[in-house]
Amino acid sequence: MHTGENIKEIRIERDMSRSKLAEAIEKNELFLKLVEDEGLEIEVSDLLKIASVLDTDVSTLIDGKGFHKKGVVVTRSDSRVRVERKRKLDYESLAPHYSGRHVEPFLVEIKESDTAEYSSHEGEEFHYVMTGVLKIIVDDKEYILEEGDSIYFDSSFPHALSAVSDKVKILAAIYNGASMMHMARSRKMGDLIQGAKIQKSVNIVIVIPNETAIEAVNRAIEELVVADAYIVGNPEDFPVEYKRYSNNYKLISVDSSLPDFEVRCAEKGVDLIKSGKGQMLMKGNINTAVFMKSILNKKSGIGTGRRLSLVSIFELPKLNRFIFLTDPGINTELTMKNDISTSKDIILNAIDVARSMGVSRPKVALLDANEKASEKIPSSIYAQQLTEMKWEDADVYGPLSYDLALYEESVRHKGITGNIVAGNADILIVPHLAGGNFLYKAWAMTMSADVANVVLGAKVPVIITSRSDSDMTKFLSLCASAVYSGYNPD
Repeated sequence: MHTGENIKEIRIERDMSRSKLAEAIEKNELFLKLVEDEGLEIEVSDLLKIASVLDTDVSTLIDGKGFHKKGVVVTRSDSRVRVERKRKLDYESLAPHYSGRHVEPFLVEIKESDTAEYSSHEGEEFHYVMTGVLKIIVDDKEYILEEGDSIYFDSSFPHALSAVSDKVKILAAIYNGASMMHMARSRKMGDLIQGAKIQKSVNIVIVIPNETAIEAVNRAIEELVVADAYIVGNPEDFPVEYKRYSNNYKLISVDSSLPDFEVRCAEKGVDLIKSGKGQMLMKGNINTAVFMKSILNKKSGIGTGRRLSLVSIFELPKLNRFIFLTDPGINTELTMKNDISTSKDIILNAIDVARSMGVSRPKVALLDANEKASEKIPSSIYAQQLTEMKWEDADVYGPLSYDLALYEESVRHKGITGNIVAGNADILIVPHLAGGNFLYKAWAMTMSADVANVVLGAKVPVIITSRSDSDMTKFLSLCASAVYSGYNPD
């Protein structure tokens, strides 16, 4: 069964008409008919919408098997899934429908006899030669394997496969105990990872890469979220970890002895984005102010005219939806210098991220101490003014307290009626950076909630990681940015 058939089957199980589902995902009925009956390819944002409307997960829509479903799964010969993992190798997954698996069994056909690409990753691999003669290099040692031979090795060693004979087919079992898919704590974050993995891999540009950036991108390369990475700076200073996937990295050299080295690197990174080489831009070991200045340069930058803002994506306990928090890390306050238009930029950025993650019409809560606007609290007056503005793709309301924004029980106790946002907010807008930062750290550190971060305001998503970020946060941030980069609002 293809994805469209799975959608149709679940829709019918939910007793939902095609027209109702089409309306819920803001598409016409013909589009959904083509998806269900003809196998029309569907965008990740639409898959996320459908999963939300049908109260299921993306894995179920794609594979017909639920998130973290365990037990016994039989894969028939006609239900294998072809996976394009390497340019010169064809991989056919033998267990595509077992969610959260630690072992990836593949049939692999080596297509070309010249030198294959090197790779390395945590874990172990087993290869059994079914037909042909295989050359495999592991940790700089060459092994020739004929039909019936096998090899087992530590896959953290750099390794490469190539064909000695015209046709080589092998059975490969790849174990990766640190695979991010089964480490996700929640269904929605699993959906985000799955969405990033199934869409076309994107390229990233890293300005003056540090170990934090390279480690995150290496993980994204392993998980098929990132195809190639352009790293800009002095190659002598690049972290050696990039060599694990040297075929996926493109080195862009900038002479570090020249004046304004960081400025030149930032400008080169922006130029690569403008030329279409990358769909995401990542900050490495470069001054944030220099990095941002090149992005926002009115003549040569990649700004959209909006303020840059950070949107953090959480899934919180007891709330079966993503919660988008902004801005907990860049803007010191929502309304700068009493200019309400700057507030709108931050809200629009958050709306765009939410829609790319499958929220058809986001409900936006402008947080404050309570739901009463007061001259004594200027931010509450701004919230009231923003509520009165016209919003095309979202419902915006404020001021609202934290409990009234998220929890329907609190709304009922308060006796509030007729407010579409209260108790059902998707997006929380904080009036000041401190409040957003408190919420972020309370959720991420105290509640151990997974989080993905996206910076918008440029023509591509910008990624800024911290050494204090967990490996999962770094990876989810790359996934969210990749999904956003493939989002088509039209």
